[in-house]
Amino acid sequence: MRLHHARTAFDCHNLLGEGCNWNVSNQSLLWTDIEAKCVFRWDDNKRAAEMRQLPDRAAFVFPRARGGFVLGFPKCVVVTDPTFTHFSQLAQIEPHLAQTRVNDAAIDPYGGIVLGTYNERNREPVGSVYRVAPDGEVVMLFGGVAAANGLAFSPDGRIMYFTDTAEGTIRRFALAPQFTGLAEIGSLAGPNIALGSPDGATVDIEGGYWSARLRGGCVVRIDRNGHLTDRVDMPSMAPTCVALGGKDLRTLFITSRRVRQSSDELLQFPESGNLFRVEVGQAGRSPFSCRV
Repeated sequence: MRLHHARTAFDCHNLLGEGCNWNVSNQSLLWTDIEAKCVFRWDDNKRAAEMRQLPDRAAFVFPRARGGFVLGFPKCVVVTDPTFTHFSQLAQIEPHLAQTRVNDAAIDPYGGIVLGTYNERNREPVGSVYRVAPDGEVVMLFGGVAAANGLAFSPDGRIMYFTDTAEGTIRRFALAPQFTGLAEIGSLAGPNIALGSPDGATVDIEGGYWSARLRGGCVVRIDRNGHLTDRVDMPSMAPTCVALGGKDLRTLFITSRRVRQSSDELLQFPESGNLFRVEVGQAGRSPFSCRV
């Protein structure tokens, strides 16, 4: 197994950094700090970041093909202009469930957004996974979810990955053309494939699945056959999400959190909450375009 060591790219001390994704067009990384109600953009050429305050907590942010951005607020998906000034609701998500909020999301091969919800009160699996189509239609894909995470797609767009952090299995689903259907085809890995619990994820051009291991202090790569090939050791026990970017798409960016970490752990790992980076051997794929 190949071993790597991540280092701080940006000393941001996020409370709950999440939802990082790479924008090829301007060589930048987008992510949110959910609890601080803000969005960050890291310019990798200038090695500098900018931050925008938001009116609510956002679990994800994606650039739109038609301009502006789409955000996942706790109970709705919204679109906004390039300056994050004006917001309009696109879809409501689980308005009948006070205990859930929007959590992890990924752009699908056909330009829609797949997102899942998170039970903020307990581990009861009352949440679900949904698809927001480019025309704004919302379809529930499946339920029984406590903490939706790990959403990612294979390079050819035929397989969707998903994990419920509360349970830990990394599941696989086969996509029908144009996302007309979804069929579970068995797991990629079980809960004990690595230390910690699976959180955010991305897939490289070879089909390797990079999984942030919350409370495990590492990110691991699992190949298409379910074998561990790489481990990235972290200066934080709480990596939350990952994205492959940089000029050659071989830089693994990793967000992290400070909330729900003990004071002793924060003393031991003072870089918790930062944006981290490490160069890896496998390149990412160009992100799918968000047509929502």
